[in-house]
Amino acid sequence: MQYWLLSGTPENWEIALEKGIWGVSEKAKGLWNKIREGDVVVFYATGKKGILGYGRVVEKYRDETPLWPREKEEGRCLWPLKIKFKVERIFKEPKPRPKDVFVAFAINKLTQEKLNQILK
Repeated sequence: MQYWLLSGTPENWEIALEKGIWGVSEKAKGLWNKIREGDVVVFYATGKKGILGYGRVVEKYRDETPLWPREKEEGRCLWPLKIKFKVERIFKEPKPRPKDVFVAFAINKLTQEKLNQILK
């Protein structure tokens, strides 16, 4: 099992958590290819929000249907590589991101140690 941090805007997370789907661009295909069913995914909202909760990967697939606000505005899919997940827990208040946890991409690898810090 592997651990991943999925990073995006609070607006995109509202939709993602409701639908149980996250999407990433072709640029993240290398990491997306490494994700497996059963892996743990942590939900991180950019800005001053923080870690919203976590879940497990159910499946991966490709879908070009615009889902998030920016995609709908532009009339095209920006994040076609989908990760379907089952939410296991949403925190009452967002948690701060641990130091040295990378959030520059929509998918970021987490170590067991960092996951443990998040779940405390």
